[in-house]
Amino acid sequence: MRITNIEVTPSLGRENRNWTLLRIQTDEGITGLGEWRAGASVDGLRRALVGKDPTNINQLHHDHLWRMQGMGAGVEIALWDIKGKALGVPMHALLGGKLRDRIRMYCDCHSGAFWTAEDYDRRWREVRETGVLDAVYEPAAFVEQAKRVVAEGFDAIKFDVDVANPWKTDVYDRSISRREHEHIVTIVEDVREAIGPYVDLAIDLHGSFNLPDALRICKDVEHLDLLWLEDPVRWEWGNVDALAKICMQTETPICTGEILHGAKLHRALIEAQACDLLEPDIPWSGGAIEIRRIAELAEMHHMSIAPHNMASPITAVAAAHICSTIPNFLALEYHSGNIPLWGKMLDVKDPIQRGYMAVPDGPGLGVELDEDEIAAHLPDGAPLWS
Repeated sequence: MRITNIEVTPSLGRENRNWTLLRIQTDEGITGLGEWRAGASVDGLRRALVGKDPTNINQLHHDHLWRMQGMGAGVEIALWDIKGKALGVPMHALLGGKLRDRIRMYCDCHSGAFWTAEDYDRRWREVRETGVLDAVYEPAAFVEQAKRVVAEGFDAIKFDVDVANPWKTDVYDRSISRREHEHIVTIVEDVREAIGPYVDLAIDLHGSFNLPDALRICKDVEHLDLLWLEDPVRWEWGNVDALAKICMQTETPICTGEILHGAKLHRALIEAQACDLLEPDIPWSGGAIEIRRIAELAEMHHMSIAPHNMASPITAVAAAHICSTIPNFLALEYHSGNIPLWGKMLDVKDPIQRGYMAVPDGPGLGVELDEDEIAAHLPDGAPLWS
């Protein structure tokens, strides 16, 4: 079998959660679905892969895809899809077989409203001009968002609490004012009270603060039994020691790793005991080959993984296959609650049900695109593939 062509769709979705899907064609009529970076050319990818055997995934990974980082992993997904279809087995069987039939999803609730880039930037501008906190960042809005998502069946949720607020004493300094500190803790306390003790709750600081103030937040929410607190300090690689210092001084579990590429960078983080659990992004960390290496390293140090996921449903299904084979898997992120197309673009509609995604058992990824549904979201006359 040989690769004959590679095609991509226009950008789908919205803001920074948009997806360009990829399709690899072969001379045996088998096609594989994956994902590509929005706006990026596939000319170089065609030159590298056309004529190659798509079933020799290890060789293509090491010779071509690894250096493409997250883009290469999206291509690797299509190769697993092709190989599974060629052999008549699901992707998870190629990885040794699944340990679980469904994957637990945790819903990223963003804040008191689902996140958009435009709204986030606008709220920062407005709060600096008016000194007034937007209503969607009041604790009551977080509580209502939490209740809605839990009512959908999710038993694990996450909130962003580093929100636009009028209490910053300096727009450049990364310290937390006493009023902002109180606001963050109040949000988490109110959400925990609203959802009760048996729904897992995580919060994300996005590395927005300095070490001592981030540590104060970690310690002041210890009584709320968080699933984790994510990225208390900035993500630069030099902050392994800072993260380790936080871990040693708080009972709040610390989670990080979404921007790290490859198992070697994760190894240094793990060996420094600079976090309590990992959230590697499956495409960005290197795809199925690398994520399984990362998970094995984590398991050796008694850590679970909860992969970051802002990608298309194609990548999410591939992630479900991968995570079904990993013993120390905790939950997979769901980040697109305000994008209806996410749940409609596959032949399996709304693949997340009551907070879980079933792992397909059909050949390859076990899903196909609903091209008519996707085409309805494109400008009139725009081709789906090019």
